[in-house]
Amino acid sequence: MRRLSLAIAAVLTLAGASAHAQNLGVAAGQAANLSLGAPVRDIVVGDPMIADVSLVGERTLVVMGKRPGVTTIMAFDAAGRTLANRQIVVSENGGGSLTVYRGNTSALNYACGEQCTKITPRP
Repeated sequence: MRRLSLAIAAVLTLAGASAHAQNLGVAAGQAANLSLGAPVRDIVVGDPMIADVSLVGERTLVVMGKRPGVTTIMAFDAAGRTLANRQIVVSENGGGSLTVYRGNTSALNYACGEQCTKITPRP
């Protein structure tokens, strides 16, 4: 049952997230769009080695996965209000993210496709 839940979550993540979702999954070498409720003025990418963003029109971002990992993308309107603040999970060949818990104190995070790649937390 847990495996089915993970598969459903991965499919929903990759099918395209709405602007209200917390995470957006994309495979390395692939792209996903993110529609926003207002025109964008500024975009910030936490780690441009993991993902990049292009603005298509004034309300649509295209997020491109570059290499497996996790980063954050933020978009702001002309008044400086936050339109989007999303965690981007880039996997190797599609898939999604996976967290493995060991006891109560440790968890390992992976970006998964055909294979899972360990996501190293940023300091």
